[in-house]
Amino acid sequence: MNSHNKKVSMFGIILIAVSSVLVVDTISASAMIGPSAFVWWIIMFLLFFVPYGLVTAELGTSFPDEGGIVDWVRRAFGDKVGARIAWIYWVNYALWIPAAFYLFALIFTQIFSLDVSPWTIAGIAIFMSWVKCLITMQDIENTLWIPNIGSIFKSIIMLILGFCGIYKGFDLGFANEITFQNMMPSLEAGMNYLPIVIFNFMGFEVIAGASGVMKDPQKDIPKAVLLGGTMIAFFYVIATFGILATIPIEQISDSTGILESLVAIFGNSRLAQIFIIFIGCMFLYTIVSNLTTWAMGVNRAVVYAAHEGLLPKSLSTLNPKTGSPKTVALWNGIISTIVMVIYGIIAGKPVKACTTDSHHALAECTKQSSNEALFWDIFSLGAVTLLMSYILLFPAFFKLRKTLKDTHRPFLIPGGEPALYYCTFVPLIVLLMGILFFFYVPGVPFNKSYFINVGGGILITLIIGEIVIYKAQKENGGR
Repeated sequence: MNSHNKKVSMFGIILIAVSSVLVVDTISASAMIGPSAFVWWIIMFLLFFVPYGLVTAELGTSFPDEGGIVDWVRRAFGDKVGARIAWIYWVNYALWIPAAFYLFALIFTQIFSLDVSPWTIAGIAIFMSWVKCLITMQDIENTLWIPNIGSIFKSIIMLILGFCGIYKGFDLGFANEITFQNMMPSLEAGMNYLPIVIFNFMGFEVIAGASGVMKDPQKDIPKAVLLGGTMIAFFYVIATFGILATIPIEQISDSTGILESLVAIFGNSRLAQIFIIFIGCMFLYTIVSNLTTWAMGVNRAVVYAAHEGLLPKSLSTLNPKTGSPKTVALWNGIISTIVMVIYGIIAGKPVKACTTDSHHALAECTKQSSNEALFWDIFSLGAVTLLMSYILLFPAFFKLRKTLKDTHRPFLIPGGEPALYYCTFVPLIVLLMGILFFFYVPGVPFNKSYFINVGGGILITLIIGEIVIYKAQKENGGR
């Protein structure tokens, strides 16, 4: 399963970390929290990202198989549980692809002021989905430049939003009053946007999942978590600050907030428009690089699961020329095509862009038709299953630490038993709260339609998963 040569350097791993975790298109949604977003970033950094990163570092260096999270859960709870995590982990990514390229198509049309039909949107998304799938079937060593450039573009976008926005605020006045008092965290805002913050920190297990192509994963993974995590937190905070400096909270759009901030900063001159188009194209590139980076971990985890008999063996097929996953990549393209064809059928008119992985994507998009809302319910499945796939990560860490005490651990989370319990139960509680708040936030009217559509979709997804897992068990003699 490994690539032919292990050449990924420490710097390359940090770039992969930034590419997989740093997400540009949710910055606007996090800015909608207001000035208290800064404190919430700090709180969630300590309560979720730090323990999550440390757990990933210890597990990734102690059990460096390319199965990543699937391998860790399987070691802790057995084949059947590992198979279910592999399925859910893959489903979230397979649904994310059409969602991300749907956003890609909408942003593309906005940048160039194009008025297109839903079928044109679907066509662009389908085309980009297959481009991405072809990229992920190439040798990982020959495609690392894609996430590397993506990381640089993300960093540039975040820094431009942040520092230029702050400069604009000091020059002409801040669009929002930022004081110590209004920076105090609001419980209501925290509950409503908690899933956004969690999403923005997800992805470090992708690094461990690609450990097979690293030079020295035992040393590189912990360093990547520390250095990459610090960089990512800084970029999120500075970009959020920049948006709040230029746009009043009530006018921030969760989908076009970045473009609106750039217009507010640089104006509408011809030169400014050219510059904004250039930055917009960089933004589009980051969508491609983000999906490519995640494929390094997710696709290889699925191949590992299929190779071990947890999923059908057909999914373990590799590209004979490159050694990269082939069948699972093709299925990603097929699923994306099916979803976008469904979109073309149900979409009654061109729609307003919507951030695909923001909290309550359906509820936020009140200007969409009922058919369009149904489509976003389908996309929401990817977001919820993403959180679901992590539920057993922390219990698996706890069990493996307790039961496999003699395993060599090149990196051991310092702090003894208190650190063990902190890194297990605190992020687990935060994760479960994030899933709960996806469906119900105290003080916000319960969206019954959303619950039925997304909850029913999750149930169907799990049933299909059981059928797929049963097929894999039959292939392996009922194991």
